[in-house]
Parts: sequence; structure tokens; C-alpha cells
Amino acid sequence: MVRPIHPALIVRPVNAADVITAINFAREQDIEVSVRSGGHSLAGHGTNDGGLVIDLSLMKAITVDPERRIARIEPGLTWGEVASTLQHFGLALTSGDTSSVGVGGLLLGGGIGWMVRKHGLAIDRLRAVELVTADGEILRASADENAELFWGLRGGGGNFGVATAFEVNLHPAGMVLGGAVFYDAAEAESILRAYARYAASAPDELTTIAMFMAAPPAPFIPPEKQGTAVVALLVCYTGDLAEGARVVAPLRTLGTPIADVISPMPYPAMFAMTEEATVRGFQHSMRSLFLRALSDDVIHTIVEEAAAIMSPMTLVQVRVLGGAMSRVPADATAFAHRDKQALVMATSFAPPSADAEPARVRTEQIWQALRPYASGVYVNFLGDEGEQRVHEAYPPATYARLAALKKRYDPTNLFRLNQNILPARTGLLAA
Repeated sequence: MVRPIHPALIVRPVNAADVITAINFAREQDIEVSVRSGGHSLAGHGTNDGGLVIDLSLMKAITVDPERRIARIEPGLTWGEVASTLQHFGLALTSGDTSSVGVGGLLLGGGIGWMVRKHGLAIDRLRAVELVTADGEILRASADENAELFWGLRGGGGNFGVATAFEVNLHPAGMVLGGAVFYDAAEAESILRAYARYAASAPDELTTIAMFMAAPPAPFIPPEKQGTAVVALLVCYTGDLAEGARVVAPLRTLGTPIADVISPMPYPAMFAMTEEATVRGFQHSMRSLFLRALSDDVIHTIVEEAAAIMSPMTLVQVRVLGGAMSRVPADATAFAHRDKQALVMATSFAPPSADAEPARVRTEQIWQALRPYASGVYVNFLGDEGEQRVHEAYPPATYARLAALKKRYDPTNLFRLNQNILPARTGLLAA
């Protein structure tokens, strides 16, 4: 949400040495520090008022070893840039679902994207992190070096330093079966129930999102339906395309489609479906939560509340999870919500000059209605929502372990403009 923000200094490093210089300066001058990667911080943590912003957007190097399927990527890259580069090698890295999201922020928080059921979270593909800590030291964290720190970096966000490079395991990509089928929202409840059952039991190769939205003014939407409430089922099938057509087919016949734009495409083309999220300047009000199960009661509440708040500037999405993400032990990384069946996110927008309160009210309404069914929250989908909500992103044992790491690597909480983990001396009491 718009508020006056005027950082005193912006540093644009081109390498890790520049990051060290910036951190040392901030520590010695005792000024507030923000770290900016792609600029998608829902909480506004990528900037600050009167402090120093470390803007990593010039650090865009990417090195690919196609034989070993390994890449080294820098945090200033966006996921659209990464996907386009890797596509030349027939490779990809499961990441987010929007091209303009920055590598650094997403890859430290988890990474739920178009291939989450097949290849897990983005952090599950992480081999190593190059990190500059609060005392200006550069470390490498991996399974063999600083292993406990490596555990915390996979889900603990930017609490422990500035990540200046990531080493990742890649996977085959090439062509996917992607796109969306649109249904009239009048059929929403029966469609969502059938969708939830099918998506949860589908092969891992299929990842989906159900989206309640106003039909876009696109050529594939009949003119009389443009702007009306619809349910869009977004799909990404990675694997044999003929088999994908068979697997996706049931989702294309859950009702009478308004439009069906599912087809084979290069993996980077998937980002076209979320292109509106790349537009800068809007005020955003967002709330999210994990669901342990998509019961009939939950589905009824989602549909009822989505209908009540629907506008051209509101989106409600339901992501069915499971698959590879759920088969990693909950304590293997700091992202511990492996058992959750679904994630719901409501977002309302307002133009820069508009009153943002109606957008906030719409988002709050559906979130409050779903709150009784919540089972944790995804740290990358948190706004500026307070300390208790940060605790909801981490079970108590996970939080305590992260707080101990925070005390070791950032005891003065220099890196506090994030979804903040307090150093153990106070963090354990809060947990």
C-alpha cells in the first residue's frame, strides 16, 4: 500500500565485494538496511525510510553447466530471465509463477511455482548459497559447509545475510502443456469441488491453480463475458505431451467452458498467464493461508466469499499442492509446511492515486472468513502483518532453530526488514 518512502542511500552492487562494503558501512553508521532483489516484496521490505537500500538488480550473472545440469545464478535476475536462459539448454528450475519476481527473495523463502508437484519447491533444488553476513564475512552454505545455515536459508528468508549467488540443480524442461480453461463463476462451487478432487490425485507432472477473477478483455474471451466473474483453471503439465493431453482432459469438461486456451508451449511462455502481476505502481492488499484440506465447507466458503468481493481489481487463487513438495521431510528445510493440501491467496489492487481502503476491506473479508480453516502461512506470501504471523509461517521447533541461527549470524538484527526472526535471546520467548 502506498506510503511516503525516502531512503537516504541506494547502493547498486555489481559483485559480492560491493555488498560487503555496503553492509560494513551500514553497520558502522548504524543505519537501517533493506535488501532488494526483484522488487516484489509484498510487505514493502525492499525499501525503507531514511536508511540504506542494497539493490541487487545489477547482479545478473548466470552460468550453466548443461552436462551436469547445474547453474550458478545471481540474485538480481528475475525468474523470467532465468527461464529464458535455461530454455536454450532444454532445462529449467522450478520457481515462481510470475516472470518479474526476483531470484533472491523467492529462493530464500521456498518457491511454489508451475512445477511444484513434479520438482518440489525451488529450495529443494538448491545446492549451495554464497552469503555475506552481518559482520561482512562471505560464506558458502551447503550440505557439507555450514550445513545448519544451509538448512535455515532454505525457507528462513533474508534473516541471515545477503545472498550473492545460488548454485542449483536443474531439470529438463522444453515444451509443456500449459494455459487455462475458463468457466462461468455461476458454476464455481461444483467446478471447484471436482477440480480439488482431481488435482490432488493427478500425476505429479500436473500442477494447477484455480483462479476466481473478472474475465480479461482478451480476444479468446467472448465480448459479452469480458469483465464478468469467471473461474479459470490454470495448468502446467511437464512430461510427454500426448499423455499430458489425456491427464488434463478432465479439467476441460467440468462445465461449459467460456474459453479454452490450453496448448503445448515452451515453459517460459507460462509466465504470460500472470503478466498483469508484472505491472508496477499499483497498491496491493494481499492475504494468504495454507489449508490442511480442501473440504466441502472450505470450498463453499471460498466460493461464497469470492463472489461477495469480486471486482475487476480482485483475484482469489487456490493452489492444490502435494506431489514432490510433500515427500520431503518437514524438518529437512526451514520451510516446514510440506503436508498442506492447498494454499489460498486473495489480492486486491488499487491504482496509485485511488483510495486503497476498499481493496483492503475486500481482501480482509475473505481472509477472515477462511481464517478458522487456516493451517499456517507461506512466508513469501506474507505482507507487513506483524510478529505473530511470522510465527504462523514456522512451527515452534522450526522457529526456535531459526532464532538460534539468527543469534549466531545476525545477533544485532541488522537484517530486520524482512519477515523477521528475532535472535534467540528474545525469539525463544516469543515462540
